[in-house]
Amino acid sequence: MLRLVLVLTALAAFVAGSVPALAQRDVRSSAIPDFDQVAVSARGLTGPYVAAGFGYSIASRRVFSIVDNYACPGTVLPGFGAVQLNGSNGCQTHAAPGGLSGHAIVGWNMSGDSGWLSGVEIEGRLASESGEGRLGGTSQVSIPGITGYTNTASGAYRAAITGGVAAFGRFGYNLSGWVPFVRAGVGIAQFRESMDFDATGSRSCTLVSGLPSCTSGGVVSSRRSSVLPSALIGAGLEIPYGRFFARIDAEAEAAFQPSQNLMRTLANQAVVTVTGGSTGTAASTVGQASLRSENWIIARRLMISGGFRF
Repeated sequence: MLRLVLVLTALAAFVAGSVPALAQRDVRSSAIPDFDQVAVSARGLTGPYVAAGFGYSIASRRVFSIVDNYACPGTVLPGFGAVQLNGSNGCQTHAAPGGLSGHAIVGWNMSGDSGWLSGVEIEGRLASESGEGRLGGTSQVSIPGITGYTNTASGAYRAAITGGVAAFGRFGYNLSGWVPFVRAGVGIAQFRESMDFDATGSRSCTLVSGLPSCTSGGVVSSRRSSVLPSALIGAGLEIPYGRFFARIDAEAEAAFQPSQNLMRTLANQAVVTVTGGSTGTAASTVGQASLRSENWIIARRLMISGGFRF
């Protein structure tokens, strides 16, 4: 009997000691979901943030062509061929701007403590997104009554996006600080293009009273810088590290640039004659140069950033 009493007493003591522990375990377990929800809310995304980083871009190509009376005639002349570059037309080329850029972003999340996120941001960018296409080459000229000769010319067309500013609306979803998002906006892009062409090694010859009379081309160059309106769309992902975050963006920017025609730049300028003195004080060439590509410049960028939420 005594032995049974001792066993029951020990069992009761064990149960009594276990109840507080079980109660504590139940309370702690039930509080975990609430704690997680509070923690997510405490580190919510509402408010300002800044970010900065680097990107790489590839843009649509710009096709450029030049026509003059010497190296790149616009009409077929007997025995006269346009200069060739590596076996193809050296009077037409293209440039596809691309390369590195740096950017800074200032933004404000107007909602996003949990669930859907919306906000606005401003992005500024400095870039060296450039491309170049070569012009020129050589051509053999054979005209009856005139000793055959070789025409030569050289040059390049360059295009570059050097920076821009844009304002975006941003929409995403907060997954405990991980934020997949899309964004769209409008802005301006700084676009530069230039052309240099040296046709002094090319001649146009005719027979005058049975004697050859030859005129050479000259040098022409053009520079233009434009601020273009642009539209942008993109998507990305933010990865949280406390108040800091990493960010990966893919972005496309479309800027409109009217085709360029340099006829007014090239026409009525002085040329240099081979069989006499110069007809003017400045060497140039007569003809036209223009862009024959689509007017839209589409730049596609991949960007990596680091940021901080205040």
